Amino acid sequence: MGIQLRPLVREDLTTLGRWLAEPHVCTWWREASDPTSVRATYAPAIAGADPTELLIAELDGRPIGMLQRYLLSDNPDYERALAPAQAPSPAASLDYLIGVPELTGRGLGPRMIAAGSSGVWLRHPEVVAIVVAVQQANRPSWRALESAGYRRTWAGAVASGDPSDEGSSYVYVLDRPLALSTLRMRRPAPTA
Repeated sequence: MGIQLRPLVREDLTTLGRWLAEPHVCTWWREASDPTSVRATYAPAIAGADPTELLIAELDGRPIGMLQRYLLSDNPDYERALAPAQAPSPAASLDYLIGVPELTGRGLGPRMIAAGSSGVWLRHPEVVAIVVAVQQANRPSWRALESAGYRRTWAGAVASGDPSDEGSSYVYVLDRPLALSTLRMRRPAPTA
């Protein structure tokens, strides 16, 4: 069956909180993992008040991680923080974690990233690229991006104000596949 993505629902918040508290996650995803904080952070997107798309990654039906997708234009402060990287525009971004410790290092990250990236192309035909900033010290994360087809385009500090962006980062880009761009450009002209 493999990796499947489904919308995150309120019932997933307890599991997400446990994942956020895992040492291999909280080192990089620096936000509170207590139930009140997790609800405050993620419930608005679940309710539709925040345009971020939250997804649970499942492996053969078992929840193993979370992926969030968003348009950079919906997060102008973060878009400005990425300006030194001269990222393509309009672009989307994504963040991801595998919450189950024993499933890290097994090649699931690239599969989850690839599944999440495919969804960006389908949902956002205006997007020309997906841009992801990752801590330079987080080798497993940037290696997963590379395995999913992303290319490193920049190195430096992303001054976003988010504790997860503190320190030196790499910026990775995945361009819209040419076949999808060509299909988008070849839409038939409307007839009168």
